[in-house]
Amino acid sequence: MTHITNKDLMFQPFVMNDIGVVELLIEYRYKYDDNLFLGGGSSLDVTGVKAINQEVVATYASLDRLIKLCGFTEQQLLLIKMVEQGYTHREIGEAVGIEYQNVKKALKTVYKAIVKENERQWRRVIYTNTLGLKTKQCTKCEEHLPATNEFYRDDVRSKDGLQSRCRECENRSRKK
Repeated sequence: MTHITNKDLMFQPFVMNDIGVVELLIEYRYKYDDNLFLGGGSSLDVTGVKAINQEVVATYASLDRLIKLCGFTEQQLLLIKMVEQGYTHREIGEAVGIEYQNVKKALKTVYKAIVKENERQWRRVIYTNTLGLKTKQCTKCEEHLPATNEFYRDDVRSKDGLQSRCRECENRSRKK
């Protein structure tokens, strides 16, 4: 049995089912993601090609995917972007015209949504790839999701007993 030291911990992958991890990844992105400010450019520095940390790139690619899947509002996306760029909650509040306490609350809502979406995606993969459950394609988002009550509401009129739109699409349409 090997023991993990503090030095080894920095090489452990981040797990985005913890709200604290999501918060730290977003709030310190400007320090750790060398690709954040590239805007599609190259990763060169004065001495030549800059080393790419594959774990950081993969972690932030996963985080960006989860953010996209959450379907955040423009204001929520702006808050995320400003935090990722190193703005304080107070600076964000002044820039968007809300009190910094409300910035904290709004960001906490964002972080919780990201964790929830991460857990949803994890269950989706486990149900289909590991357990081999049948899938059903949502007529709205067109995602192939496990044909379970967790992903679709009941509908006694349908052949498979489930609605044609997934719960997420149903919830989004209700919010509008």
